[in-house]
Amino acid sequence: MRAFIGIEVTDEVRAALTDAQKKLARCPAKVKWVRPANMHLTLKFLGDVDEPTVARVKAAMADAAGGGPFAFAVRGLGTFPPRGAPRVVWAGVSGGADAATKLQARLEDALRPMGFEKERSFVPHLTIGRVKDPKGARELTAMVECDAGTKFGLCTAAEMVLFESTLTPQGAIYGAVARQAL
Repeated sequence: MRAFIGIEVTDEVRAALTDAQKKLARCPAKVKWVRPANMHLTLKFLGDVDEPTVARVKAAMADAAGGGPFAFAVRGLGTFPPRGAPRVVWAGVSGGADAATKLQARLEDALRPMGFEKERSFVPHLTIGRVKDPKGARELTAMVECDAGTKFGLCTAAEMVLFESTLTPQGAIYGAVARQAL
């Protein structure tokens, strides 16, 4: 199964980000917007994992937990890469970014013995769109910069979730496989 580990966000944050997507969709850039149900804070993309590995991933999640729940704010929009034509539109994480970064580092350490490569650098964010065509990128970037300080809401990270990602012609469908309290 194709899998990743993440933190769910509130329905209020999803609704606020959906409103931002609708506003950004007015620009000419071709963007595949993330469905509200799929909005989350990714801690680690795992890729394809088999059933025996899933059990080991669950154990690694338990090893990484223990820092306790934390609050974080979803605030501001940006793009990756930060310069040039954008490929990803994201909402930022603040007010709990340090706690998310520490959790992600513990998770990396727990997963490393299984052969999962360490991320180059972890930037806590929620992907809200993937740019499919750079035409209109300048307008998209300008619109994103206008919302750089927008507050989308607060979330409490009380657990991390192992998600299965099923790819369909209509887009990915995420399903929770396991939950681990923090």
